[in-house]
Amino acid sequence: MSTLEKVPVGSVKEAFASEPSLDQTDEEKLEAKISHLEDSPIEEVRASIPPTDDTSLPTATFRAWFWGIVFSLAISFTNQFFWFRANPLTIKVIVVQLLAFPAGKLFERMLPDVQIGFGNWKFSLNPGPFGVKEHTLITVMANAAATSFDAIDIIVVQRIYYNQDWGFGGGLLLVLTTSLIGFGFAGILRRFLVRPASMVWPINLVNATLFHTLHKETPKDVIDAVAKTTGLSMSRNKFFLIAFAGSFVWYFFPGFIIPVLTSISWICWIKKDSILVSQLGSGLNGLGLGSFTLDWATLSAWYPSALAIPFSVEANMFAGFVLFIYILVPAVYYTNTWDAKLFPFYNTHQYDEFGNKFNRSRVLTPDQYLNVTAYEDYSPVRITSFFIICYGQGLATLGAIITHTLLYDGKDIWNRLKSARQDTDDVHARLMDNYKEVPGWWYLALFVITLGMAFATVVCFPSDMPWWALIVALALAFVWLVPMGIVTAITSQAPTISMITEWVYGVIAPGHPIGNMIFKTYGYITVRQALLFAQDLKLGHYMKIPPREMFIFQVVGTILASFVCLGTTDYLMNTISNICDSSAYPWTCPNMNLFGASSVIWGLVGPDRFFHKGSLYEFLPYFLLIGFLLPIPVYIAYRLRPNSWLRHVSVPVIMMGPLPYPPAPTSAAPTWFVVGFIFNYFIKRRYVAWWKKYNYVLSAALDSGVAVAAIVIFFAFHYSDINFPEWWGNSSDSVDQCPLATSNFYGFDAYA
Repeated sequence: MSTLEKVPVGSVKEAFASEPSLDQTDEEKLEAKISHLEDSPIEEVRASIPPTDDTSLPTATFRAWFWGIVFSLAISFTNQFFWFRANPLTIKVIVVQLLAFPAGKLFERMLPDVQIGFGNWKFSLNPGPFGVKEHTLITVMANAAATSFDAIDIIVVQRIYYNQDWGFGGGLLLVLTTSLIGFGFAGILRRFLVRPASMVWPINLVNATLFHTLHKETPKDVIDAVAKTTGLSMSRNKFFLIAFAGSFVWYFFPGFIIPVLTSISWICWIKKDSILVSQLGSGLNGLGLGSFTLDWATLSAWYPSALAIPFSVEANMFAGFVLFIYILVPAVYYTNTWDAKLFPFYNTHQYDEFGNKFNRSRVLTPDQYLNVTAYEDYSPVRITSFFIICYGQGLATLGAIITHTLLYDGKDIWNRLKSARQDTDDVHARLMDNYKEVPGWWYLALFVITLGMAFATVVCFPSDMPWWALIVALALAFVWLVPMGIVTAITSQAPTISMITEWVYGVIAPGHPIGNMIFKTYGYITVRQALLFAQDLKLGHYMKIPPREMFIFQVVGTILASFVCLGTTDYLMNTISNICDSSAYPWTCPNMNLFGASSVIWGLVGPDRFFHKGSLYEFLPYFLLIGFLLPIPVYIAYRLRPNSWLRHVSVPVIMMGPLPYPPAPTSAAPTWFVVGFIFNYFIKRRYVAWWKKYNYVLSAALDSGVAVAAIVIFFAFHYSDINFPEWWGNSSDSVDQCPLATSNFYGFDAYA
């Protein structure tokens, strides 16, 4: 079983039949059970998605296409523009979801009801009321465009780390191919990750709830009857507006007036001149013991909504966070394992063995390869113990995913290989059978075309990667596709195979950093894009959108965003002096620097040198084996006691606990867990009616309010260089209250 309370295969009726009342007849009891089975067996889905469909609603209308393109262009530009900032601001698709509603209603009133086109290609400019399915398609296209493209990071690293520039044409090919080739794999995922009721994709429940909240018009007598029964008289729409307003107003405090609320590291108040206290207490650059955040944007930037994820998943993830971050990291650092005390507690930079910034220029040849002699004469590369532990956690996660998938989901996967429909299909899957599925040749054609473009990219440009390596990268992606998808569908937190791909190419071609980055991206981005496609297909599944229209809108959104993101990157690179350097703050590119660090460790130096016998880090690969073995005893214990708390334990999800680290602030995870406990454990159990009616609405309102406020703050104040008057709550030395957290154990701050 996964960490969700899902239906065991073949036992839907036994597991989810409602408890009958004592005063019911046998016939009434049977009808009650059948009625219950006509909804989803998952409580979270029942609270968000009605088990109904209206096939007469318009879908791919002119309104949907127009606003889908407009919002896709806008959100891709905005997110790429903010991506290079020290605190990246990601405008989530929920903002588009909100803005698209009045935009669609505007066209509903303005456009004439006239037929345009000829023959079978005629369509109406205004086919009637703006519907929820049009709204969903606009949001889906924008979501495909809102995703950050890791190929952009390659382009920036090439320029800044290795003085290489492919020009706009080469960059565009790289971005397009790495983004679209995963969609060709997505057809495989439908029967495993979209149709099954147990593959919930929790983050979709927030979006679906907001769609129904905006479009549902409930008769007043029904509202009154429900209010009388539950005592909850406020409508979802009114609740949303109130919560949205509160979130919007509150974000002006951490986002503009009192930035200290982003990470309240109160332990540092005890002794600000102590390196130890700063390292332990800092929620931005240290362990974050006792630190917390009152900034919803900080939580939503690194985690899916705490209100959307089942508490059992949150508990597993927080257990992993405690294990790796609160126990292993300080144990390694303060015992000086791997010479940890020479370096700061927490960052992603590279150092030499003396604790100084690693000088890449000393070990690079003119062709940007490793000069082995110079490297041996200079110093082996070193990284912080925090970074090392997080590498180990990533390897353990990958090992655990393999074993867990085989043990817990292997039988269901095998059954679905034989047939697309199983008895675990719920009412939503049966309703989707009313629509034509995307033909397999659509996926195949997209894959073949994109594969040809990818071969052209690696052969015609200085990719430092042979053509056959592309096949190896895609084969790795294919092998990991389903097991990674199962974990993502359960948690809405996607693990990554980036380390595996880096490792493989580091063995194939050590000392070749550019080729390593490109191989890595074709490997793991393929998986990520396929899972993004599957996630949106599940949203379309919940909202009953024709799959063929979903396919087209997603592909178009991705293509549009590729052009916009690359153009935005070129503009910023050419206009901001010293971009991605600390001197260009806030344009310091934290995600690019993480990408660049990986290119040095896995590409330039290579795993053979980094892990060789006798090196400081030779034990790190064993994390993969540990992760592979850990699910076995847990599974055996679960089979011996299937109804105990062990049914909620998921080793891969535990291993994923520290997934956003680095560069996420350590103050985020404890706050995220506490919020999840309050809403998805305490309130869900004690005030179930409130939870069912308002929980996902509140999540949507919090995300929306923060996102809109962030846009207002940037363009109204920061863009015009208008700052709040300096005081204790926003001065540069008080944001984290831990001024010595970036120093090493001995007080030397060589590379903060």
